[in-house]
Amino acid sequence: MSDPWNVNIHYDARLDACVPASARSVLDVGCGDGFLAARLARRVPCVVAIDVDAPVLERARARFPEAKVTWRHGDVMTYPFARESFDAVVSNATLHHFPNSKGALARLSELVRPGGTLAVVGFVQMERRDWPWAVASWVARGVTIRVRGNWAHSAPVAWPPPETFRQMRQTVHEVLPGARVARQILGRYLIAWQAPA
Repeated sequence: MSDPWNVNIHYDARLDACVPASARSVLDVGCGDGFLAARLARRVPCVVAIDVDAPVLERARARFPEAKVTWRHGDVMTYPFARESFDAVVSNATLHHFPNSKGALARLSELVRPGGTLAVVGFVQMERRDWPWAVASWVARGVTIRVRGNWAHSAPVAWPPPETFRQMRQTVHEVLPGARVARQILGRYLIAWQAPA
């Protein structure tokens, strides 16, 4: 496998596409192995990547030594970032690690400048109403992994996700008025929100 691939890396492209071309600063929350931060650093002048897990952060730094990324060890909930300090805040496969998704989304949103973007990819606990989506996602993921391979990430795993898609959508609508929440084919969801200008 020439380029590592897994479902997380696949959705890095989706999050990258959510970051406007005009963005000058981006925060990657729960950066894990660093693929998204390094990708964004190819076009965004200031990329900050934060993770609570020191070993995985060191591996990300070692994996992308040339990337113009500021790597930060810490918890985004308490790290002293100034309010409204980023043009975009992105997060991939991290929200379910927080004990309170409502509080986490509120914190991430306050770091976005007016008119800026918040984009989050995550997964949820499936319930009966989700079965068609779950089955389609399981098949699509299985076929894709068979074709592409499945690079084993080194970040900590938190499972199962605490919320269903219905609960997550309700939380998002409470915290981020006007946000879009969409199911994704490989078993994830995407939250996209623009801060009021």
